[in-house]
Amino acid sequence: MRWIGLLAVLLGWSVLAQAQSLDTVQVPVDGRGEAQRQDALAQGLEQMLVRLSGQRDVLDESVASEAATQLDRWVTRYDYSTLEDGRSALQARYDVNGLMAFMADRGASVWSMPRSRVLLWLVDQGAGRGEMVVEDHPLYAHLIAEAQRRGLTLVIPEWDNQDQERLNVADVRGRFDQQLHDASSRYPHELIAAAVLYQGEPATVNWRVLKDKTVLEEGREKAANSEDAVTALIDNVTDQLAERYGVKGEMTDLRTLLVVDEVDQLQDWFALQQFLGGLSGMRRASLEQVSATTLTFRLDFSASDEQLRNLLELSPRLQACPDAVVSGPQWHYCWR
Repeated sequence: MRWIGLLAVLLGWSVLAQAQSLDTVQVPVDGRGEAQRQDALAQGLEQMLVRLSGQRDVLDESVASEAATQLDRWVTRYDYSTLEDGRSALQARYDVNGLMAFMADRGASVWSMPRSRVLLWLVDQGAGRGEMVVEDHPLYAHLIAEAQRRGLTLVIPEWDNQDQERLNVADVRGRFDQQLHDASSRYPHELIAAAVLYQGEPATVNWRVLKDKTVLEEGREKAANSEDAVTALIDNVTDQLAERYGVKGEMTDLRTLLVVDEVDQLQDWFALQQFLGGLSGMRRASLEQVSATTLTFRLDFSASDEQLRNLLELSPRLQACPDAVVSGPQWHYCWR
């Protein structure tokens, strides 16, 4: 039918929009000559490899050196700009899809779309009662730059009267998760990160990442100063999420049938197809059968069942049906 064709077009646009959010790197340069340009493009490629794998140690793997020998293959566009401090910078765009396919073919971990939106409640304890790191905070620009460097999709709260009626900084320190979830409900997100930064020598940041009411990861990082502590926070949260949701592809003939009940609207069908088709390691998600409000997809996934389950949990609406067995060749989920 005609709307199925429209659905395919919309899916393509959405995936492209997600890819474009990761494809551009800005590197300061000392000049605009050939040597400086090639050096900046090589630095940009390293940043891209870290973003797309989610892991810093990807630069120690052979895929990084091999990709560097084909630098011109990956750069799709570049231009120069002037930074706020007056320095020149080269802004380069890279072929995200080509790089991800290249990395996957060589067995490197790939953390592709969709990426979880992480709602970050970061308290700077300082010397007083503490304050939330939001747009007008001195650490905000550094926080955003570090998230962009690692390809972490952050959502920063407004911290307006509505937020403060539901949550205070002591709730974040005290791990009062009900208040945290109440305040988070107004923001689009898949995961919540709660962190407290303690200034000093060294500076320390305690952090947790929550999915619904489950703590997925947590840690405590020390650094020389507050900015370095923010960098450590972003690096460690990103490392953990990429470890959980990134996929190191393996050739396999296994296929999974995913049966999803309660999909009763076109926009739900669209959202589900978009979600499944964009998962890391998903070679193909084909619709096999439609019966009333039940859709059956055949998933050609390149890694383990555990990795697939971890990725499916990223959808806030896709949940294992009560008493369903999520193992073997057929998994039964419900759309909420």
